[in-house]
Amino acid sequence: MTLLSEQRSECEAIVRRLWPHLDGALSDSERLRVIRHVEACAACRSHYDFAESFLGAVRASGPAGDEFGALRVRVARALADGGGR
Repeated sequence: MTLLSEQRSECEAIVRRLWPHLDGALSDSERLRVIRHVEACAACRSHYDFAESFLGAVRASGPAGDEFGALRVRVARALADGGGR
């Protein structure tokens, strides 16, 4: 494997982890891997900046309340009751 293909492979792995990273779904070691790579790689930082801006715009455009609260309660009750069986 050449240096260029190794770099491309690492970038692809990091880009695949950006959304889980921004959702807080990565382990501490994976989170640090993403952060370190994005700090050093302008191409991946561009992907990160886009994802972060996109999520910020989604949050800003959504309702301020918990519009799924009632649904969450109904699902939790159904699961507690055996899933409707």
